[in-house]
Amino acid sequence: MMSEEDVRTADDSLLEPLTAYKTKYQEAFQANCKEYFDGLIEKSGIDLAQNRQTVSKYDAKMRECADVEHTLSRFRTFRGLLIFWIVAGAALLLAAVGLFVSQEYLIASILLVAGIVSIVAASCLLAKKVVPALRENEALHAEIKKAAEELLQQAWQQMEPLNALFDNNVTKKLIEKTVPLIQLDDYFNVRRYDYLRGKYGYGDDDDSNASTLGILTGEIIGNPFVEDRVLVHTLGTYTYTGSLVIYWETYETDSEGNLVTVHHSQTLTASITRPKPYYSEQTRLVYGNEAAPELHFSRRPSHVEDLSEKERASKVKRGVKKIRKQQKEAMRTGRGFTEMGNEEFDVLFGAIDRDNDVQFRLLFTPLAQKNLLALMKDSEGYGDDFYMRKAGCLNYVITEHSAHWDMDEKGERYHSYSADLAWKKFLSFQADYFRSLYFDLAPLLSIPLYQQYKPHEYIYQESYPRCFTWQETECAVNHMPSSAFAPEGAATPSILKTGFLQREGSSDRVNVRAYSYQTYERVEYVPVHGGDGNTHLVPVPWIEYVPVYADTVVQMKELGLSEREFEKEAGSGVYRSAMEKYENMPFGYHHGILCCVVPEDQVGFDADFTIDKSTGGNNI
Repeated sequence: MMSEEDVRTADDSLLEPLTAYKTKYQEAFQANCKEYFDGLIEKSGIDLAQNRQTVSKYDAKMRECADVEHTLSRFRTFRGLLIFWIVAGAALLLAAVGLFVSQEYLIASILLVAGIVSIVAASCLLAKKVVPALRENEALHAEIKKAAEELLQQAWQQMEPLNALFDNNVTKKLIEKTVPLIQLDDYFNVRRYDYLRGKYGYGDDDDSNASTLGILTGEIIGNPFVEDRVLVHTLGTYTYTGSLVIYWETYETDSEGNLVTVHHSQTLTASITRPKPYYSEQTRLVYGNEAAPELHFSRRPSHVEDLSEKERASKVKRGVKKIRKQQKEAMRTGRGFTEMGNEEFDVLFGAIDRDNDVQFRLLFTPLAQKNLLALMKDSEGYGDDFYMRKAGCLNYVITEHSAHWDMDEKGERYHSYSADLAWKKFLSFQADYFRSLYFDLAPLLSIPLYQQYKPHEYIYQESYPRCFTWQETECAVNHMPSSAFAPEGAATPSILKTGFLQREGSSDRVNVRAYSYQTYERVEYVPVHGGDGNTHLVPVPWIEYVPVYADTVVQMKELGLSEREFEKEAGSGVYRSAMEKYENMPFGYHHGILCCVVPEDQVGFDADFTIDKSTGGNNI
């Protein structure tokens, strides 16, 4: 176990993660991003001043364009008004003709003069002023727009060398440089999975209704973590409603003794409930640490950051009564549960279902309590938006903010005609990524014992039967076109589950089963008693969801290239001939891993994408 002094030696501020982020890491990360981006500009060789000048000219032209569009809009409105006057004048002339026929000569004469004046005046203004002005401004608008487009094209050309350098493997390096205690993997490899499973009890895939969309793995001082995002399928119900309008007649006698017919109508409604699939995304962090191995507890977010001091104090006061009541019950039943001595922490953090009081106190020291309270009450960050569960050596953290976290880094997201805009895009994505990951880890970083606890050595297997974990294979196929796996006629998203078939050299052959639904429009007639005394069949349209499946074989191989490097090698480099062989097959490239649909009897994929470095990079 490392001491607090050892951790402070490695990073003197990480023991107080919220303070560390605000006073050190946030600014340091931005500085590292700026340094990296400046390095790309230098490497690209673009003339930054020239690009800014071109963009400035383009922006000026676009402002001119907007001004001319505004002028055009005013003239078009005036043209519409003049046309209205001409039409109104024509209407007055027609009215005058009618009045002349009726021998209403005075009014007819007035309308005739008004009509002629309206038509002549509006036509003159239209022909001599408005139409020429419109033509002139339309020509000017076209000229300015053409000049703006030429400047935009010029700016894109200036940015071509820089846009070509943006890649998808930058964020990991920037995070590690900023916080060296956090180390991130290129992908979720089988050694990391073996370590998590063998040492901490991380489970197998046992949920056929969830498919991995994204995954990030790494470690903090040797203690591993996995953050995954899954697409979850649940089968629920939906209530459909239909209606039918009925009509009938009754007869009554009026006050004079006459028989009259009374017409009635009523809208009958009916509802039916039928099965319907629902899909949602869930993001979860799993962290392994051997500290307090027999402790189990759970807690939910309370969003105390939204409360005033007075409201928070009131909440704590009410919560203390509940905790003391639970303590009395624990003493009566012989279960070990006692107050922590810090009422605010006990109430706001919760975890009243803890089952090992000694280990709970060992984990949540005064510094840990201080850190977590600061994290929960912080209104500048995400505040108390995290669920936390500890089950032995495994810790589970789910944050509300992670649902909006964009986990996929794509180099093209930074492409721009402007170096300054590209920098804003780059910094925005990187800062959001770092902030979301950091505050997913923050509840764990807030516990000093976790940072001080260095795991014991683990004996890895000498070899593994497969190259990739099931999570990484699911992530890979979910980054491919969905049409590659969707069952015929599928009308809903597909849950993709992978099954290992065999290992071929350094590649895996995997079966992908897609589970989806076809939909059929149905109508059910529900009997409803109407006001006419009869029973009517009310039509209720509903949708029937019928499960459909499809199996597809893919092959996966780690190439270890960034996406930019892979595109280069696949287009004109060492993998060109191999890609030409599989050019008609759907493929994806993610986390440095090539995943390609292959025929079931296809052989040679591993050899096709294996490079013999001794021959200068030719395929074996």
